[in-house]
Amino acid sequence: MDAELINVRVNAIKTAQDREDYAEAVGLAISLVHDTAGGTHPIVRQLQEANQARDWMMQRGAVSATLKLHEHGVLVSPALRIAHEIEGDVLNIAQGHLSLAEQASDATSRTIHLAITAALAGATLEDALRRIADGGGVSYDATNTSLSKLQTALYQPSKGIQFIDAGENKNITAWGETRNNADHGHFAKLTITDVSALLFGTRSFIDKHLP
Repeated sequence: MDAELINVRVNAIKTAQDREDYAEAVGLAISLVHDTAGGTHPIVRQLQEANQARDWMMQRGAVSATLKLHEHGVLVSPALRIAHEIEGDVLNIAQGHLSLAEQASDATSRTIHLAITAALAGATLEDALRRIADGGGVSYDATNTSLSKLQTALYQPSKGIQFIDAGENKNITAWGETRNNADHGHFAKLTITDVSALLFGTRSFIDKHLP
């Protein structure tokens, strides 16, 4: 989830708590944990038990504990953290091939390294879009998770669904074309400029949406 959206949720929890509306604060806290660390985090059970008991002191304590976990930066799913680290490693490998492409003295070597860079960056972007969709509860066809399909699922302004903005949607379309050129063997269409845009754009996109 976007860090800005997380902060909005945290502020909403604090506001409800300040109003001593602990039932609302608990509900918001549960949704925060679900969207960051996942529903199996131990604090979820504490929050649910506090709400079921309708005990304001238990509710207050559970909400305060949730905010502390957020402040300490530990409301993170281990699985998502690992996924983010793996994505970073893959992009580092892709960047190494981009550097080799830039240094290549012959067209064949340059093309091979550009194709590898585009394929790795494109696969990483696809995985990132899938994780954003999963985290936001966005439905998509799990048997066809192409960049364009995931992109469409995440950007539907007419339905009020905008997990990515108009500019990002346009960029992903361009990046997807570069990735498809690599995957479908249209190597003559690959340029250092386009492949660089895919690689560094993907890295920035992931840093923004999946910090």
